[in-house]
Amino acid sequence: MRTRGFSLIEIVIVLAILAVLAVLTLPSFRDHVLKGRRAEAREALLALQLAQERFRSSHPRYADRLEDLAQSPLTRSSLYRLRIAQADATRYTLEAIAQGSQTGDRRCQVLTLRLEAGAIHTSGRDAGGAEQADACWPR
Repeated sequence: MRTRGFSLIEIVIVLAILAVLAVLTLPSFRDHVLKGRRAEAREALLALQLAQERFRSSHPRYADRLEDLAQSPLTRSSLYRLRIAQADATRYTLEAIAQGSQTGDRRCQVLTLRLEAGAIHTSGRDAGGAEQADACWPR
């Protein structure tokens, strides 16, 4: 009589194949998750931009404090800390700084939205401080 089932060798081979697949795909999956979370920072910066324009419509300058805009210093999931890096009567610079688990996104640690001379400029910096505009703000 022959019994049905798997031998120990067959199970070990399947587990080894699964382990190799996990090792190969997990880093790529993690990178995609981190990249997807950048959208939260971009969305928050664009909301701050609108709040700045509303503020400026009734004041002689742009707000230099988030409290003036009634905005939270954190994004929805608290993955980024928001700040107004610079503001005056004609320009401002807004930043979203990665925190918590998002600090693993070494490519885009800081996302920046800047109004200067009437034009919006977007950029980002990696963990070493190098500019990464295309990676952080895809076109």
